[in-house]
Amino acid sequence: MHSSSNFCVAVAFIAGFFGSGVAFAQPEFTQHPATKQISNNSTVVFSATAPTATNFQWTRNGLPIADSTRSTLVIFGATRADAGAYAVVATNAAGRATSLAANLNIAVGNDFGRLSNLSILTDLTATTTDFTLGTVIGGANTTGDKPLLIRAVGPSLAQINVAGVLVDSKLDLYSDQSVIATNDDWGGTPALSAAFAQVGAFGFLSGSSKDAAIFTTLPPRGGGYTVRVSGAPGATGRVIAELYDATVITAFPPQTPRLINVSVRKQIDAGTTLTAGFVIGGSTAKTVLVRAIGPGLAVFGVPGLMADPRLELFASGSVSIAINDNWGGDPQLTQAGARVGAFRIENAQSTDAMLLLTLTPGNYTAEVRGVSGGGAALVEVYEVP
Repeated sequence: MHSSSNFCVAVAFIAGFFGSGVAFAQPEFTQHPATKQISNNSTVVFSATAPTATNFQWTRNGLPIADSTRSTLVIFGATRADAGAYAVVATNAAGRATSLAANLNIAVGNDFGRLSNLSILTDLTATTTDFTLGTVIGGANTTGDKPLLIRAVGPSLAQINVAGVLVDSKLDLYSDQSVIATNDDWGGTPALSAAFAQVGAFGFLSGSSKDAAIFTTLPPRGGGYTVRVSGAPGATGRVIAELYDATVITAFPPQTPRLINVSVRKQIDAGTTLTAGFVIGGSTAKTVLVRAIGPGLAVFGVPGLMADPRLELFASGSVSIAINDNWGGDPQLTQAGARVGAFRIENAQSTDAMLLLTLTPGNYTAEVRGVSGGGAALVEVYEVP
């Protein structure tokens, strides 16, 4: 009787397990790959989600693509020869499912996707009285100088309902260790007002507001440029540092230099966030690599590192479109990092966070916070050619 009872329980358990539709359900896609239009020689990322799948195989025009067995497909430097219909087959022990096909279109023309605006929104505190962000101007086969609008907005954030703003902001622009431009109070300068209007930046509260701005023209250089944002002695609060590409849109042929990355290293206190905003301009999609590095900075001897940064990307309207906590040693992320010149994260098990996505033109924000407390972190946004 005892043995028979155990047998019945086992049969009921097995029947319930197989009939639950969880462990042995045929794969089902909750996200299909989306059609992309990119410029020639650009990187493109296709992705799909099938939660119960154990294996993936990407196809192009119905034929398998060699060594493409992840839920994400990355094609670096895609050309017209790569155009076609892409789909992915997901399999598990119960069966297989094929995603809807997504087209890769290669656009003709000069209005290619590019980073046109980069910004960092964060806090200055009694212990973190300034921060520095860096940017690189250039791109392969580009020549000429770049008109650039740089702003450190504190007081004027109040008009867009930001509370606890920095009452007096200051900017210093560096080339290597030399200050090449500085501004404390913008002073209502007509040339600056005209530059704001040209790039679509919101206006300051008044000509006497204690926001800072610089409008200049810079040549591309390998070491890039850094911008130091600070406040009046003892001043604390929210501030946004902004970099705008001020190139006239009708004068943007392929050889025009671009803003190809922005980075900021800063202490992010527990319970607070650092927000990196950027705009994809042009008429085609652009692939970006976004990284939030904490433990990976240990090789540089940085003290007080954030143990576990979390990265979340939002589109316009605060719509969350991607999240990453731990990067997982994805070789596609390593390859993308090498392609843009980012330092390599050697530990595949590190808790650093990364996202690689192809984004349509529009506004995006990346939020970084600590999963288990605060600390120093490096936040980077790169265009991926």
